[in-house]
Amino acid sequence: MNRAQNSALNKDPHLRSSPLQGEGKILIRVLAVVVLIAVGSIAYSAQTGNLKLDVLGDDGAGAKNPAHVIAANGKEAGQVTAGSSIALPPGEYKVVLSIVGGQIVKDGVQIEAGRTHTVMIANVAVLQVGVKDKTGADPGFGVSVTTTDPPHTKVASFISGDKYLFAPSQVDVHVDAPPQGYDWHALALAPGHRALLTLDEVVKAELLVQPVMSKIPIDNSTRVVVLRAGTQTKVAESEPGSEHRFKLEPGNYDVYVENRSGKGKSYATSAGIHLESGAKVERTVPLD
Repeated sequence: MNRAQNSALNKDPHLRSSPLQGEGKILIRVLAVVVLIAVGSIAYSAQTGNLKLDVLGDDGAGAKNPAHVIAANGKEAGQVTAGSSIALPPGEYKVVLSIVGGQIVKDGVQIEAGRTHTVMIANVAVLQVGVKDKTGADPGFGVSVTTTDPPHTKVASFISGDKYLFAPSQVDVHVDAPPQGYDWHALALAPGHRALLTLDEVVKAELLVQPVMSKIPIDNSTRVVVLRAGTQTKVAESEPGSEHRFKLEPGNYDVYVENRSGKGKSYATSAGIHLESGAKVERTVPLD
């Protein structure tokens, strides 16, 4: 090409090569790859089916026990947990659900392309332990599950907030919550049911009982007994002294005040004292 022809080429905008042309080719190639991937995903979805595991509906959903899905060749095709699904190629499978104290096997599970096969399991028990601290969060305390009878063999251990599937039985449950842990003895794990154990961090309430005569405190001449509301069950007692202050679990209480001053009433009561967690309550008891 001579110089005149080259000059003519540069002057003609239809003959000049645009820098965007190269970028356009790259963009077309990227789009083509994306389309191929999308088509491949759609084709794969059309060639697979789903296996869904349902264990007691919402009661069992989220349980940590895995179910192993075994293909016809004896190899594991994947795992699925209660309340979730797994995509599988069409064929026949076996589902083996591991539970504490045994396992449940479902044979002949057929998977068809584009369809969901739901495997229902109901002959198990669910155990869930929930703990809440002052903020309402689960601190994740250790949970130990043992047999009820000596030597109390451990059968499972997990973290509070988790949910596990058990073979129906009776068990003892221990939660490593302060100050010394909490225990449930001979808890029945019934088939088809969920045992939900809850433990909230309890903050004791403070009750100040103020005996008075002519509106003047007479703590030094009175004895105070705190009873569970509506009963004669003694919860706490305070002898004559500078004040009658109690730390009590949340609940309902009655108060009996014995007057040893030799003046006024020999005793008086105050019923129906309700204490919320962490509350501070003062109750005045006249002895006139």
